[in-house]
Amino acid sequence: MAFDKTRFGGVVAPIVNPCGEDDSLDRGALEANLTRLLATDVAGLYINGGTGDAANLTQDERLETAALLVPRLLAAGKLAIVHVGQTNQRQAVELARQAAALGAHAVASIPPKKPWPQIVEYYKALAAAGAPVIVYYIPGVTGMTAGMPELRMLLDIPGVAGIKMSDWNIFLLRSVVLEYPEKVVYSGFDEMLVPGLLYGADGCIGTWANLLPDLYAKVYARVRAGGTDAVKPVMDEFTAFLAVGWNYGIIDTFEELMRARGYAGRCFRRPSAWEPGKVEPAVLADLLARLQRLEDMAAAL
Repeated sequence: MAFDKTRFGGVVAPIVNPCGEDDSLDRGALEANLTRLLATDVAGLYINGGTGDAANLTQDERLETAALLVPRLLAAGKLAIVHVGQTNQRQAVELARQAAALGAHAVASIPPKKPWPQIVEYYKALAAAGAPVIVYYIPGVTGMTAGMPELRMLLDIPGVAGIKMSDWNIFLLRSVVLEYPEKVVYSGFDEMLVPGLLYGADGCIGTWANLLPDLYAKVYARVRAGGTDAVKPVMDEFTAFLAVGWNYGIIDTFEELMRARGYAGRCFRRPSAWEPGKVEPAVLADLLARLQRLEDMAAAL
């Protein structure tokens, strides 16, 4: 599928792959979350990413998930990006080939923990699979930091269409935007939603879009229209909400709220630090009230 940068803007929700107590894929919950997100104004979905617990899925589960989600997204006119990383190159290429055959708009991948010349070869192999490639820069997970010299090595590969940047270094994101205006740039940290957009990101791929898809979509639209002042109270409320969550581990808090809302029994497979009830009942009630308040504020935007 030919790359059209204008098609890639907006909020791309990294859909969860819920599981049961035996850690197997909960297909019913996956279908329900797909239906729920398709009914919102998110631009599309990011399939089998970290929020989708892809590293703990079997290869068959990842193939099955992509085969289920991509056609539904295309039928709904939504963006489909399939993450193929957190695995070895042979499996990543297999996943990338499947995504290309399904008609996915792009594939994405974190880099393997290898020297940069080998990372370049890895992304070349993904690009050869047929779909545009989104590099995923997330040093907090990979332990690999980069500057523009290293990122240029990847962004200059034919077939690499852009980058997702999950990093606090907002200047590095801005540098990519300025040097590669033809590439799509996604901001990955939820806390950096508005700063990323103000620094030129084309969109965002953030975990909390699973719980607040309408807020994300409206904030994106308002910022793009120059209405930054209008979203400031919402983002002040959102960052205060996230600050409470960080006290319990932000991913554990996310999982607790997904369960409380009935969206997933579990989001992340064992071994996991989270168990139901990790967040005290009073705090959970407060977080749910804050979540509702954020939804109300988004509705008023």
